[in-house]
Amino acid sequence: MANEHYAEFIDEAFVRPIRSVLIVDDDYPTFDEMLEAEIKHTGGGRPPPSSKAWYANPARIKNVIDSFRKPERPLLVDIHDGSNVDAQGDVKVAAHLHQSDLLVLDYELDKAKPRDGNRAIQIIRSLMSNDHFNLVVVHTSENLDFVYTQIIIGLLAHNSDALSQEERTKAQVLIDAGEDATEGFERSLRSTVAVEHYLHSRLHFKTYLSTMGKGQQPYSAFSEQTAAVTWTNENQRLALRYLLERVETSLHDRMNAANADPIKWSSSGIKWIKSDSVFIAFSSKTDQDDLIGDLQKALTAWNPQPSRLFMAKLRAEMDEHGVTAQDQALGNQHALAHWYGRLLRANGEERRWLIAESVSRHSDQLLCSILPRVETFATKLVAAEAAQGDIDETCKDHFKVDLTKPADRLKAEREHNAFVCSMPPQGWHLTTGHIFTMSGDHWICLSPACDMVPSQLSASNLTSFGERMPFMAIKLHPVGDGKSPDVQSNRYIFLQLDGVVKCFGFNEGRETTLPRWHTLYAEKRGVFVGGFTFKIVSTELGKRSLISNRYSAEVVGQLRYEYALNLMQRLGTAMTRIGLDFAGIVEKL
Repeated sequence: MANEHYAEFIDEAFVRPIRSVLIVDDDYPTFDEMLEAEIKHTGGGRPPPSSKAWYANPARIKNVIDSFRKPERPLLVDIHDGSNVDAQGDVKVAAHLHQSDLLVLDYELDKAKPRDGNRAIQIIRSLMSNDHFNLVVVHTSENLDFVYTQIIIGLLAHNSDALSQEERTKAQVLIDAGEDATEGFERSLRSTVAVEHYLHSRLHFKTYLSTMGKGQQPYSAFSEQTAAVTWTNENQRLALRYLLERVETSLHDRMNAANADPIKWSSSGIKWIKSDSVFIAFSSKTDQDDLIGDLQKALTAWNPQPSRLFMAKLRAEMDEHGVTAQDQALGNQHALAHWYGRLLRANGEERRWLIAESVSRHSDQLLCSILPRVETFATKLVAAEAAQGDIDETCKDHFKVDLTKPADRLKAEREHNAFVCSMPPQGWHLTTGHIFTMSGDHWICLSPACDMVPSQLSASNLTSFGERMPFMAIKLHPVGDGKSPDVQSNRYIFLQLDGVVKCFGFNEGRETTLPRWHTLYAEKRGVFVGGFTFKIVSTELGKRSLISNRYSAEVVGQLRYEYALNLMQRLGTAMTRIGLDFAGIVEKL
């Protein structure tokens, strides 16, 4: 749970930017319903009674709507009764969802099926499939524990950690042996592993087996029973995974069959569920219907990291002030006319390059107007956090990283180094700073960016090499994970490869060792084919003479331009060194 001072910043980043609310609840009146009732009612006076719950207690529904229309928070409210949400998954209401900042969703949208939340779960799944970050409050008269569990199951993808057939057979043999020794053993053992244990294993997938091995909850009953038959820890682990897999089989039809994003949820206390694009809070209709308050409590219980607050504030400021910032960014009419004229006059690959450059410049101008507000927010947040005292403890609370431990501190430093010097590969053709693999080795392109634009190849290059683009490449030398290089020596880079930070050196051995450089030739002028792949021709020594070999290459990373420029300067220094005729000077003591 976040501290009170931190909760204020969560509210500013996530709740205050809310401008519109969509309520999907079949107990609520819709505008269409009220107007149609008025049109059909020909006798004058009051419209005919409605079967919906609002008709019996309209004051409660009015209070909920009024809570969204307070003077300090005048939100735009729309209502949908969920009537055209197809139970087979054709979520027609989804067209409204991306237009709303907050979705209030009833769990039971089909009163003909008590405690059935299939339609609500279908709507949430549709939200998970879009790129907009959605805030949802599930508002229900059902038991919250029941609803919470059902929605978690409905959003969970199937477990990828499946047992092999050999493991299943071995586990069943173990259980059969226990049954032979003690009648009723299998039934008793199965009763110790239920849905709550399955959900715990999915939420704590890295540690649940260790928790069971220590005999801790929720696996204490399982641990006691398997210890009584003197199973080894390995057999206990196998049997637990086997029984958990059987629980999943019973839930299989209710789970999310789509290739869904992973979800997280609270293990205790205030209930919340989160995926990459959806945050779900829960509110009971038997309470005071303070839905915004319940959302704030759930967001505070989630306790998002400060970095996430920075990004959320950036999105909010872009939505709120984007139009004004856009006008400011478009103020230099002569420059804009010059850029657009270049786009119109160019064609083919040159136009593609110029469009990318123009979009980047427009983005920079837009952000320059937005960032000061985000920086003000970040300054207040950091000052409030710093005033709390122990910095290492604050970081541990937010990020679950203990910077007082050498291993955590080393990993933090390496991830920082990778972030500041490199980024995921970008672009559509080979350029300065692209790091690629070729024959199992890592290389970096260090030719000037202006020489790497496909449309800028000179006539002499085309005459000499055809569609092959010559470029300078340096072989990178991996540094062992156990080594601590002098990162201030300006000859090391860090890359995030397959989720792990790897360190590479510009040269091998001593700082004065020359780098291994090579002139390579990128086919099709360096334009990527299928992602970031391309072909390279390399001139190499054969048995009697030089030969050309053709290799497949793939860009796996990219240095930020200033770091690529640093290596280009080091390469230039190495290739223009002087003083090779000097004799060694021996100092006489």
